[in-house]
Amino acid sequence: MADKKHLDRLRAGVGSWNHWRQAQPEIRPDLSHADFSAADLKGIDFSEADLTGTVLIKAKLSGADLRGADLRGADLSGARLDGVNLSRSTIDLSTRYDGVAGCQIGVNGLYSPSTDSAALMRLDPPGNSMQGANAEAVVESLRHARKLHTFSVTLAGIALLFIVIKPKTVTLPYLAGSFKFDDFSYAFLATILSAAFLSQVASFIDSALQGARYLNDRRAAMLVGHFPWLLSKYESDPAGKRQSKILRLLLIGHPLIYLYFFVQWSALAIGDWDSVIRHYQQMPVILGEYLLPVVYLILIRICLRLFSLSEGFQKPILFDAETERNRRTDMERLTEAFESQATLTAELVELLRKREGKGREL
Repeated sequence: MADKKHLDRLRAGVGSWNHWRQAQPEIRPDLSHADFSAADLKGIDFSEADLTGTVLIKAKLSGADLRGADLRGADLSGARLDGVNLSRSTIDLSTRYDGVAGCQIGVNGLYSPSTDSAALMRLDPPGNSMQGANAEAVVESLRHARKLHTFSVTLAGIALLFIVIKPKTVTLPYLAGSFKFDDFSYAFLATILSAAFLSQVASFIDSALQGARYLNDRRAAMLVGHFPWLLSKYESDPAGKRQSKILRLLLIGHPLIYLYFFVQWSALAIGDWDSVIRHYQQMPVILGEYLLPVVYLILIRICLRLFSLSEGFQKPILFDAETERNRRTDMERLTEAFESQATLTAELVELLRKREGKGREL
């Protein structure tokens, strides 16, 4: 719970609070689980503060300093965050930030364009989770999802050939030979296979989305952000967003093409329901008329979930500029230390050679 002394300091006003922070920089304020709903906290210094579980609904935090603040479980819904410095601050899955103003919501946190800073997901996921900051694992999941989705789209493409070219049968190869299918039997089999493929696609893309929430550096953001697949590609341009949504709907909803084979459209057009039902009941698949509605219901639910998951990637994967600069500086220091050590080692080797040479002369 919040420290009462710290709360009293804050109640004295933002000016008094900031003066105290400047005079006592070594103190880490504890404001955990305090309620500051709709409070005017413009320009406040919350750097390094413990704000876990703090309620900041519709709070005015414009120009505030939140560097290094712990925002796990905080409720920032509807808060004004324009001009806020978020560098090195952390959030978690329970942090709420719906409807915030002045910040961009990303897959893995919040980004303030005016200060080029980001509050990112804390790197230690729950103990029962297998997620973590691993960009290669995210890309691998997306790669598996893309491959399975391509299989499903290929099946729909063959069905389109049935509609356009109207062959009597199609021959599909398998390990020991080949099968011949008429359009009806093929559509039924493709519907079941698409349901299986897309179920796995949804599982892999969900795993990728969960993993992307823990990414926190520029390299990881670029690696995942540039993965060449429409269902996981982020579009920042409004026109691009609209086009992406339409294309994703088409790519995800491709199994609907199989409905063409299960309905007698000419009879449906004139309202001859007896012929429509009779055509459906004559399906050349055992129990097909009972299985198909169940499979299609499952398939539609999978497609809706898959579209929802693809919408999750319509946010940028963020990184904090200050953290990246510090990380680069640390690498430069390490490189300099390594080069210095290598130089000293070379000098020592040379000195030993000279001594060895003098010893031989004596």
